Amino acid sequence: MYRVSVRENLPAGSSVLRVMATDPDEGINAEITYAFINIDKSVKELFKLDSKTGELTTGEGLDFEERESYTIGVEAKDGGHHTTYCKIQIDILDENDNVPEITLASESQHIQEDAELGTVVALIKTHDQDSGLNGEIMCQLKGNFPFKIVQDTKNTYKLVTDGSLDREQISEYNVTITAADRGKPPLSSSISITLHISDVNDNAPVFHQASYLVHVPENNPPGASIARVSASDPDLGPNGSVSYAIVA
Repeated sequence: MYRVSVRENLPAGSSVLRVMATDPDEGINAEITYAFINIDKSVKELFKLDSKTGELTTGEGLDFEERESYTIGVEAKDGGHHTTYCKIQIDILDENDNVPEITLASESQHIQEDAELGTVVALIKTHDQDSGLNGEIMCQLKGNFPFKIVQDTKNTYKLVTDGSLDREQISEYNVTITAADRGKPPLSSSISITLHISDVNDNAPVFHQASYLVHVPENNPPGASIARVSASDPDLGPNGSVSYAIVA
């Protein structure tokens, strides 16, 4: 039994190991040739065996995520048709060759401006086909926003509110979420979402003047316009519609 570990991104033609058989005979009786036995066609494309030297080299397409190990039978035959056999155990080592994936499992595109701290805005799922540190993901929020990323499970994160919201100041946020693995060097991917802040009736109408002084001729007929008062409200829709009434 031969055993060896190889990286999944080894270039085609790289030497893996060399099997060796000996024969005490002389001449043609001692000439040994090597060959695979009982091997799948797909595996035969991944590894090449030199029939004269016994050197095993890589073909193309080694992928740890597809298969982590191979066991290959090898036959050594001399010129007199005597044979012997061995096995080669090849373990594939993972490389950080897969970029983390980010998906939004759910998203609230409209958030009320009076939302409490910790309100869930979006549920984020991550996935990385690599293993070990190469497959461990850290999710982060880029920029300074009234939101933060909170880890829920191993590969699930929540985007939650982390500050006060005011639609009258900022009506929407373009947020970029980045997922990076812990490989060396790390690989990362990003996703952007737009969050709209929904209006709440949190502003009282304000008169443009604190008081109005009006001079009215004593002989003004009833119904004649004598002044105009004006107030405004920064809220939207019905929340910002102002009506007037005399209260004194």
